Amino acid sequence: MQEVNFNAKDLVDQKESSLENLSPTVPPKQSKFRTWYNNLSSTQKTVFFATVMVGIAFILGVITFAWILIRTNFIKTHNTITSTKVSTKIPPKTTTKKVTKEYQDPLDGVYVTNQSTLQKPPLAVMIENYYPDARPQMGLDEADLVYENQVEGGITRFMAVFLANSPTMVGPIRSAREYYISWALGIGAIYAHWGGNIYALQELQNTNIPSIDGIDFNAPDCSTSGYIFCRSSQRLAPHNAYGNTVNMWSYAQSQGLYSASDAQLGSNITPYKFAKTPKQSLLGANGSTINITFSANPDYNVQWVYDQSNNNYIRYNGGTLQYDALNNQEVVAKNVVVMYVSGSESSYPGDGTTEPYSLIWILNTTGSGKATIFNNGQEIQGTWTKSSDTSRMTFTDSNGNPITFQRGTIWFEILQPQTGSFTYTPGTTSTNI
Repeated sequence: MQEVNFNAKDLVDQKESSLENLSPTVPPKQSKFRTWYNNLSSTQKTVFFATVMVGIAFILGVITFAWILIRTNFIKTHNTITSTKVSTKIPPKTTTKKVTKEYQDPLDGVYVTNQSTLQKPPLAVMIENYYPDARPQMGLDEADLVYENQVEGGITRFMAVFLANSPTMVGPIRSAREYYISWALGIGAIYAHWGGNIYALQELQNTNIPSIDGIDFNAPDCSTSGYIFCRSSQRLAPHNAYGNTVNMWSYAQSQGLYSASDAQLGSNITPYKFAKTPKQSLLGANGSTINITFSANPDYNVQWVYDQSNNNYIRYNGGTLQYDALNNQEVVAKNVVVMYVSGSESSYPGDGTTEPYSLIWILNTTGSGKATIFNNGQEIQGTWTKSSDTSRMTFTDSNGNPITFQRGTIWFEILQPQTGSFTYTPGTTSTNI
């Protein structure tokens, strides 16, 4: 047997040699590209790379633009769909809140919704306070303003001024006094009275103030209807005369005492300065008391007691709670003004009326004087000023600033230095009375 020498290395070499001698039928693509690329010059290679980079950038730009375009169209389509969805919904029911317009009463600052109630002059009515025959009175609780002053014999009398409110029965109505006419002139009021002393009647003629005198009417019994002035069978004369403010205004207009074009309609009166409703914490102590003495006759002493819960002052007259006979309401005020007006007593020549007194007060209603204003349970020292009979009385504090009133009735307590005085006692507790 012939000996065979096996050498592994020879087997490998032989395999490699046989592979090299093979002639491939399809050259690899990489080899063709490489061959082509290797045959390029340096400049051609640079151009090639630049071209490739530009192409890649172009392709990326196209892709980016397409993406933005698609995205934008998607958002528009989405918003349109969303908007369409909202617009197809049934809108919720809406209620329009009706705003009621309000008009300020220029006398007491209270707001009213019926402007026509202010489109007329104020009506100033003389109401007596003779004790006990004239009490309780009717209409005082509906007045915007009330002026209280001493007449003869230490007796006081009221001038109640109405504008927004028009009670169908006020009284007892009594005779005119000269100084009340001056205060009525200052607010452009129609002056309603039942007779008057000789000085007042002369003043009515001299000033040409629009006035209505109950003596000029054949006053029927108050149980009838349609009266302007009437007599009540429930009381004795002369304390039984009453009037209907609605019919007084109608009569005054029918007689040409005013018309809708007059310059001194209620809405054109220069108002006082009025404040917003104060916070409870800013109110004075409950039970503050104003004690007023008009004369030596205690039946006409007045007391105002502050009620913090309602922020007003409750009135007592001659030591008795005063109330309105028409509706049994307490007589209250939001503001109490105590003021001094100088004057003197003069002999009274008489005018054939039932006035029994021989002396009458003559007051200086124009000029200025001391005033103390009470509201919100607070005391304010001030001054009143009235430049003429036809000007309105104004009030300033110790710094000369206009007094700020609360919206509601203003009650003027007018004292003569010779006979009148008042004291004020602040409350000590905030507990309601």
